[in-house]
Amino acid sequence: MPFLYNKNSIREALESHPEKARRLLIRQGHEKVSDELIEEAKKQGVPFRIVPSEAFTKKCGSSRSHVCLERDDFDYTDQDAFLQRLDSMNAPFLCALDGVQDPQNLGNIVRSSACLGVDALIFPKDRSCVINETVANISRGATEFIEAVRVTNLSRYLDTLKKRGIFCYGLDERGGTALWEIDLRGPVCLVFGGEEGLRRLTRDTCDAVLRIPTNPSFPSLNVATSFALASYEVKKQRR
Repeated sequence: MPFLYNKNSIREALESHPEKARRLLIRQGHEKVSDELIEEAKKQGVPFRIVPSEAFTKKCGSSRSHVCLERDDFDYTDQDAFLQRLDSMNAPFLCALDGVQDPQNLGNIVRSSACLGVDALIFPKDRSCVINETVANISRGATEFIEAVRVTNLSRYLDTLKKRGIFCYGLDERGGTALWEIDLRGPVCLVFGGEEGLRRLTRDTCDAVLRIPTNPSFPSLNVATSFALASYEVKKQRR
């Protein structure tokens, strides 16, 4: 069960999905600074408890935070159910993550995804970070606003998306075409490699491999930064 200790994450969880919130815990002596969250918990019918400082640290595992929300695990969308919904979506904007294992990166990706209107994140069940409490806290509550699909075989799933008319573009610094030279206004899935880049089979499955033009003397971008830049380009083209 995840523990959310970032105030923004807690607020979004209480407001957006109170049915998934188990209990709000407040470190004794910090009731006043946590008053807004306590009132929201009362409003949503979520129980709260004032906990002695030592017990709070032992329970929540953090000596820096003064408030903590116990929340149910994140719910993923079934891969087949998501495919059934695709036909009803207008020009879906999807992003696939091929082996992102760093929760800091995934948390920032989730935050950018919510900010920039990504319809769903797709990632494999193996060799990939799950949406856990670290991801939720790094995302500053964005996990409450995104849809995530975990798939058994990413390259096979990309093939299925392509058969349904969705163009799949890999992102790599060695790509032959600049990202903004491609029309991204139609159904599209951007595919990002993990910390070690795209795997060969995933790369070969993509319709094309694109690059974000950078300084030739230092061309490599962090995956979370690449995700934000590429997602913004899609949003810009769809204005």
